[in-house]
This record gives sequence, structure tokens and C-alpha cells, in this order.
Amino acid sequence: MAVASVSTGTYQPTSTSGSFTINGLGDGTDWTDLIDASVEAESYELDQYKEDLEEAEAISELLEALNEEVLTLSGTLQGIDEMDEFLAYSVSTTGDGEVQASIEDGATEDSYNLVVNQLAQKDVWISEGMSITSSDQSIISSNSSITLSYAGEDITMGVTAGTTAQELVDQINSDPDFDDKITASLISDGSNYYIKFSGEDTGADNAVGLTDFSAIDGYNAGSFTNTQTAQNSQMKVDGFPSGADEWIERPSNTVDDVIDNMTLNLNATTDSAGINVGVSYDTDAMVETIETFVSEVNQLLYDLLDVTGELVDEDDEDDSTVYIKDATLGLVYDSVKDALTSAGLGFLYYDSETGEGDKFASLSAIGITTDSTEGSSTFGQLEIDYDELEDALAEDPEAVAMLFAANGEAETDSSDMRVLSTIPGLTSAGDYDVEYTVSGGVISAATINGVDMTISGNTLLATRDSDANGLYLEVSDLTDGSYSSTVTVKQGKCGQLADLCSELTDVSTGSIPLLAASYDDLTAKLEGDIYDEEARLDSYRTDLERKYSALDTMLSYYSGVESQLETTLASLDSS
Repeated sequence: MAVASVSTGTYQPTSTSGSFTINGLGDGTDWTDLIDASVEAESYELDQYKEDLEEAEAISELLEALNEEVLTLSGTLQGIDEMDEFLAYSVSTTGDGEVQASIEDGATEDSYNLVVNQLAQKDVWISEGMSITSSDQSIISSNSSITLSYAGEDITMGVTAGTTAQELVDQINSDPDFDDKITASLISDGSNYYIKFSGEDTGADNAVGLTDFSAIDGYNAGSFTNTQTAQNSQMKVDGFPSGADEWIERPSNTVDDVIDNMTLNLNATTDSAGINVGVSYDTDAMVETIETFVSEVNQLLYDLLDVTGELVDEDDEDDSTVYIKDATLGLVYDSVKDALTSAGLGFLYYDSETGEGDKFASLSAIGITTDSTEGSSTFGQLEIDYDELEDALAEDPEAVAMLFAANGEAETDSSDMRVLSTIPGLTSAGDYDVEYTVSGGVISAATINGVDMTISGNTLLATRDSDANGLYLEVSDLTDGSYSSTVTVKQGKCGQLADLCSELTDVSTGSIPLLAASYDDLTAKLEGDIYDEEARLDSYRTDLERKYSALDTMLSYYSGVESQLETTLASLDSS
């Protein structure tokens, strides 16, 4: 933690040098130049302090930028550190466009058969039994009202004598009582006009009713034909419902609550065989996510080497460039590299002979390795072997995603035990040895990595005394005896690195903030040293000015005496 210090401010000189003058000797001796030279010779420590301060301030700026970069990387990684964030899917449909499908986060790989029996429709009524020759023809002879209904609710609107067909349509469409319920319009067959009423929404419940049209000259409900009936869409998914006349019904042709995390847009009916909708892993999108991961991590690796001067040969170093020569950043770099090259937390290396372990336990298993070629422009950074990566994605895209984005997924190697749950953020990732004893058909003792667990019937719970805090297990075999098993709780590389970034930037304990604080302390100390040294040099200059002033006064006195003697001697010689 940084030590508080008092700001020393900028030293204000107190010497009289600004008004001090020395006439000098007759031989041209310049005392001011001598004083300046003496002060300059004494300024070597001040110059060094200033140079050190400039370097410390530059390093502080570098550390601030580096800390911000690590924070940004942490945020990026937290956006892809869970399976539903990392996994990507694509959806496809057969047929001729009868159905279009889109998916959302949370979709899973699967396929569905969909039969569409009918589309949802809105209610439409057209006055086929009564026509008018012109849109501006008056159709209402006296002040009155008309009443329509929508979804079973009557809507009444007053009308005035002389209202034309177009004015009636416009009045209905501007009336707030009809808004989002019924729309009116005129249809022309080339010779005559017909009044049309349309419900705003599809669905069997959204029918339009022609309750009272007596105000319109010659019109009544019988003048209108229900050319399109309000109805729901009807469909079957994977043969459900199984009855021949049973259907899943929805009031709309956009259906988002039949298949989880999928929206269906019904465009046309299908035959009885239906069409197929398939959801598959979008490995191209996953490659893009992995490229983002590699690119962001590589930038940090490069910057860590760059600010420490590791990328520059000693013979080529520029004296004007500031580097942070501190072992702390070396440890930061090593911690990041260790996280990248080691197996994922809770992952076990795959044993091809036994078939046990995780297919992809480390980044190298999917073709992501470190460039170790000295002098290479990408030295120390991650490289992607796209052939290996695509082979891994083709073999098991979910296993690849687990390597990056597992977050608390747990499993046990015992068939007599299963994991009920973990608590994200509380149950630490890793491997845990569970040992328990069954006596008299009940569990009498249980530990995880040597720490006692809470026993309740046939369940075991890791307590806060263990890193596995919150891990909840169930035992199925209560035969007397002693048992042991291994439980793994996984965390992918995104989460592992995000946590590491959070640790490195923690304002109280993080390596980077602590290093920055030490340079803040150094800056404060150097400012104090500069203040003190400027004060010392100012006092030194004042002393020199006083001494040389006294010397100049004395020499001037003796010079005057000399002149008087010379004058006296000259007068004696002339006499």
C-alpha cells in the first residue's frame, strides 16, 4: 500500500542573484560566470533526481495503461466464460421457405419435424353486396352512429350527414377507439368502390363484428362478406399432438414459445410430411471467438514483454525509451503464460489407452501453442494451427467449448456418486478427493480433501472450510464399507484468465496496482529530494555571491589604494 506523503510543491529561490552585480576587476574577471559554473558543478545530484523523476512518472503512466489493458481483457473474457456465451449455433430448414427459424442464446443442437396445417389470419370484411361509384360519394344522409366490434368488444363512432366514403374510412382510421383494432379502406375493382374492414391482429379471438351499420345509406351487415376469417396458426412438432385433428395453436405466425430458444416464422402450410428444422454447432463463429481470445491475450503478452524491454536487444536499446526493469512484471507474465500452457482447472489429461480424461484438457490439444522462436515477431505469443483446431471442432465442438468456457461443471469418477450442484463463484475449480464411510446403512463420516463434509441422509455438502464450498453430492450405494472417489469441478481458460486478471488488478492486493503505488511513492520522494536539493543549491549560490561580493569589494579597495600610490609616486618623481 502506498505511503502517504506531503506534497513539497515547487521550490521558489530565495537568493539575491536576480539583483546581484559584481563590477569585476580591471583585468576582466567575470565573477557571475564563476558562480554559475560552481553551482552547475554542484547540480549533478539535482540533475539525477530530475532524470529519475521523469522516468518514474513515465513508468507510472505505463503501469496505468497496462492495468487498464488487463481490466479490459478481463471484461472481454467474462463475456465468453460460460458455455451459452461461447457456444454458437446455426439453424437450417428444409422445404421451399414454408418456415423460417432463428435461434437465441441457450439453443442446443437438435432437429425437429414441423407440420403446418394452417396459418394465422386476421378477420377481413368487404362490402361485396353494396358498391359505390366514387370515393367522394356521400353515403350518410343524417347524423347518427355506426358500431363495430373487435375481439368481442363493441366500438361506436358518431357520423354526420354528408360524410363521403373516403371521409368515413379516414374517420375510422383516425379514431383512437379503433386504433390497433380495426383498419378501414376502400377497394376498387376498376369500376366501383367497396368498403373493407380488417382486424389489426391475427388469431381466432380477434374477430371483427359488424354490429350496426344502419347509419350508412343502404348498408347493413348482410352487405359485407367475411372474405378472410380470423384464425390461429396450427402446427405439429415431432408429431405432437398425435391426434389427427389436434394441433398446437397460436394467434400469430411468429411463434417463439413452442421450441426453446427458437422463433418460427410460418410463411405457408406444409404437406403431411412437414419440413425439418435443424440446429447445429456454428463452428465458424466459434473459431472467430477463439481468434478474439488469442488476439486479446497476445496483445497483453506482447505489451508485458515490450514494457520490460524483453523484445529489444541490449545493443539496440534506445536511451530515450523507458522500460520497467522490475521482477514483478516478469512474475505477471509468467502467471499468464502458466495459465495458458497448463491444463484447464478441473480438467484431466486424456489417456488414450484407458479412454479416461478430457479430450481437450489444454490449449495445445486443439492446436493453440506458444511461438518459442527467438527473434520471431510473434515470440512468446499464441499461434493457432487451424487444421488442428478445425479437426477438434469437427470431433467434439462441445469439448472445445468446455476448455474455454466451463464454469462449475462437475463430475465424479464413481458410478455410486453423482454431483447434484455447485455454486458458481463459490465452489473453486479443481480436483477433489472424496472419502466416506457407510456403517449400518448410513453415511457415518465423509471428507473432501481431508476436510469434513456435512452429511444429510445420503447427501454430502462441502462447507466453507473447503475450497469446494457448495459442492453437493449424492451417494447411491449405502452398503457398509469405506469408499473414495475423485470429483472434478471445471473452469475454462476464459474464466481462469478473467479471474487472474482480476487478481492482478485488485486495488489492494494486485501486483500491478502495488507496483504502481511503489512508483507513486518514489515520485513523491523524488519531488521532495528535488525541492531539498534546489533549496541547497540556492543557499550555495547565495553564499558564493556573498563571498565573491566581499572579495570584489576588497579588491576594489586595494585597486583604489594602488591608484593613489601610483599618483603619489608620479608626483614625487616630477618634483
